[in-house]
Amino acid sequence: MTKVSALKSVSRFLPACLSVWFLVACDVPSPGEATPAPVLVTQDFADGTDGSHSQGKQLHGTPHGSVAFSDASILRSGERRGVTLELDRGELVADLALHVEGTTPSLVGCASPNETGPDRSCGLTVLGQGTCTPGARFTLSSGALCQTRPPGSCQGAPVMRVCSGERPCEDQDANHLVTGAPICASSTCPSANVQCPASGVYTVLAGPYTPGTPWSLTLGASRGEFPATHQELRGDRLVGLMMRSASGLPMLEVTAAINAQDVVIQESPGTWDPSGYTYLYRVKSLGAQPLGNICNSNPNPNGGDALVVPVRGLYDNLGERTESSTAFTLACEYAVIAKCYRWGYKPWLDGVQAGKTTEAHWACTRMARADYCGAGQYYTEDGTPIRLWDGMKPPINAAPANPIPQQSMSFEAGWTTDGAVCLSHWRWKNLDANTCTNLHWPKYDANGNVINDCQATGGAEGCSAICDNADDAERLYGAKVFNESASNGPNAGMP
Repeated sequence: MTKVSALKSVSRFLPACLSVWFLVACDVPSPGEATPAPVLVTQDFADGTDGSHSQGKQLHGTPHGSVAFSDASILRSGERRGVTLELDRGELVADLALHVEGTTPSLVGCASPNETGPDRSCGLTVLGQGTCTPGARFTLSSGALCQTRPPGSCQGAPVMRVCSGERPCEDQDANHLVTGAPICASSTCPSANVQCPASGVYTVLAGPYTPGTPWSLTLGASRGEFPATHQELRGDRLVGLMMRSASGLPMLEVTAAINAQDVVIQESPGTWDPSGYTYLYRVKSLGAQPLGNICNSNPNPNGGDALVVPVRGLYDNLGERTESSTAFTLACEYAVIAKCYRWGYKPWLDGVQAGKTTEAHWACTRMARADYCGAGQYYTEDGTPIRLWDGMKPPINAAPANPIPQQSMSFEAGWTTDGAVCLSHWRWKNLDANTCTNLHWPKYDANGNVINDCQATGGAEGCSAICDNADDAERLYGAKVFNESASNGPNAGMP
């Protein structure tokens, strides 16, 4: 694994046969700006690739794939504080309630009315706290406009002091950022130009110029939020986040967070997810065996410490998916939940409610494990090449051209969330007769013709669901995704 620290990029040495179409969301906004709806662009395979994808045996890739939204915490100023997690597209977001840390002499009443001005150490109060993007500059202002009356939303010539973080400060303290001042001679309302601190949080103290006199001050921020009661933590600010496995134990800790558009892979278009809306995380388990990276069953011996992607919904050991408002899925990048996400079936593309893309993702997980029966049992090996496409309109993955180059692949099956709903003639002949119970085994006459094909019998009970192309699979059996594969010989049992 190669790291380029300046770009936070991670190279992945995956088989060159992996190639995929991606759904790209353009125009990623800067933090704090309004987030537009993603613009979806289907990208073609890179020249020279064979258009294949690789199957895998693992669903989650870890026994800790289900994680609770609640009972999470983050380390802040040496204190571990509770946060609530949520998913924003393909990114974890932690919501931290702000509070005032400690006190300072300036928050105590003044002994004498002669102690005036913004630099005094008494007679101030916490006006509020704000959030901002670290390093960004913004203006805190009462809205006063010069040469107008009234001079703005303040009374009593108030003073203002801005402190870094959640701790109130004195004028000479290390966390003192700036002291407010009127923006022009005609105004008595203070304003300040502030550079956002590394914490992304600031605390504003204010009070009357002369202690004991009436005053008021209403502030607004040109960027970020003021006043704010919560801070939204994203990206590498989640390093150190502790989460609870949905089963209760162990606790999991985020040790790295990388935007998936900076993770380099060898398949087109060259990055894990170019949309900018997906983050990958390195996560370790705590207080239970085995310790360390939760993705410790990587079938690629040179894969290094694998990353995880957060995915909406939960998958049980049988491959059944359910929506959940209390937990979400963490999938190791070599497991099929992550593979199908990376191949373009991102559940968040449906919006708030699960829809066709979520359904296609679920069906894809069946296909990517060759889970014919839809019972959680795989019939493939890691790295087995297939070519996939779907019947969505427009498609996320379009039907492959043949050959690109010729891979000796044939149409295999149509898939839904229940597994394979129909199989091709050649695939039936190359599977163990005991593979599935929900797909009735073909019956042959003396000439080798199937006599109980559902298409010929009108769907009679006990007929065999056979489809030799995607049109039949979709029209007759409601298939959502399709694939081609190569035979490994009669009764091989493996695609």
